[in-house]
Amino acid sequence: MAAIDITRNHTLGKTAVKGKVDEVLARIGGNLGLQGAWDGDVFKITKPATGTFAITDTTVRVQIELSFLQRALKVTIEDRINGELNKALA
Repeated sequence: MAAIDITRNHTLGKTAVKGKVDEVLARIGGNLGLQGAWDGDVFKITKPATGTFAITDTTVRVQIELSFLQRALKVTIEDRINGELNKALA
């Protein structure tokens, strides 16, 4: 099970929401050091944790596995992702 598992509903359509997720990734990527790439409708996180930002026509789902040391920052990371998704999908 992912250490972080967030699902958000949206009405933007897949193309628009992918752009919004790109914005979220740009904002949090620098602070959290997220690295990865899109594979279709899934952004695969490769560093410093592993996980995905998966989009559909109606949802965005974030699943991230944190290392043992990163788990101490779980609440902070989760709050940051939630806040950025809230702004992007409003």
